[in-house]
Amino acid sequence: MRHGYFGRKLSRNTNERKRLLLGLAQQLIKFGNITTTLPKAKAVQPMVEKMITKSKKGKGWAATRFPNRTSGYTRIIKLGTRLGDSAQEAILSFVDPKPEAKKPVKKSYARKNKTNKSK
Repeated sequence: MRHGYFGRKLSRNTNERKRLLLGLAQQLIKFGNITTTLPKAKAVQPMVEKMITKSKKGKGWAATRFPNRTSGYTRIIKLGTRLGDSAQEAILSFVDPKPEAKKPVKKSYARKNKTNKSK
């Protein structure tokens, strides 16, 4: 039994593990979903959930992205094994789809035809 042990090591030392999880969290927030191994997805999911909860308490992007949701912002979808090393792969994504940005409406100005041309 391992006393005083918390989290997953992911075969990395402390600094490498912190940078890996921060990178995965940044990519998830930037793109909305990431494909990674199942243990990495399970390790980064609680971290992202806590970040979103803290962001909602302030005036962060999560307040507008998840206005009606109180928890459970992400999901893990299992893909199966990877061919190269038989690692379990998974997709970590947000539950709610990203709201579409409204495109500005372009006003089209019709060219006025000059019928009265003086010659």
